Amino acid sequence: MAAATPPPSWAAELSAVRFADDFVVLVHGTRSDAETIRAQIGEMLAQQLKMTLSVEKTHITHIDDGFVFLGFGIQRRHRGRSRQGHSRGVVLTIPSKQALAGVMHKIKQATKTGTSRTVGQVLRKLNPILRGWAAYFRYGASKQTFSYLGWYAWWRMIYWIRRKHPHLTWKQIRRRFYGADRIREGTLVLYNPAKMRVERYRYRGAQIATPFNIDVVDPAGARFRSTGHDDVEFVGQVSELVS
Repeated sequence: MAAATPPPSWAAELSAVRFADDFVVLVHGTRSDAETIRAQIGEMLAQQLKMTLSVEKTHITHIDDGFVFLGFGIQRRHRGRSRQGHSRGVVLTIPSKQALAGVMHKIKQATKTGTSRTVGQVLRKLNPILRGWAAYFRYGASKQTFSYLGWYAWWRMIYWIRRKHPHLTWKQIRRRFYGADRIREGTLVLYNPAKMRVERYRYRGAQIATPFNIDVVDPAGARFRSTGHDDVEFVGQVSELVS
């Protein structure tokens, strides 16, 4: 019997992170190793799932250059050296520039026109945008971005109020619309994203079953969780609601 072909050098240094149809493959190896893995993934998707790997959306990069995944910019940054002379690298997950630009555009659109509305109506439209965006990106190094977003939303509201009441002085605006903390009208207060508590992503289990690995995961393992989105009854209920 011929000797088995030894595994590639990256076989033990490979991990993948997936959410829906978006995934990232992490390789501790060379660029050639990463290109080989990309080709194998493309073949697997074409043969087993009848899908094509998008060339435009798939690229190979170094962790020091960073990449964007699910709206987060993930990049390793070096901070000095240890006593042994090794470089200290810290991997940060921060909101990407595209995600920040997107939420700023929504804030701008919400405060661009419509001076016939009241401040409370604008706040009812603006607060869910700020609170939802901050809740999504709180699992990362987002505190500085939250502070900037709160500053931007505050000034957009001030510009909107100035257009609505062009004859009011700054003192009158402050007395009428600026409470003890933020811009407000009655009980409604402009939400400040900087108040969102930032925390690291919680551990949710190392063995999450999918239709593709249900035969290899151990139901008795740590935090086993089975997904049921491929259930026929569930798909039927969704189809009825859509139709």
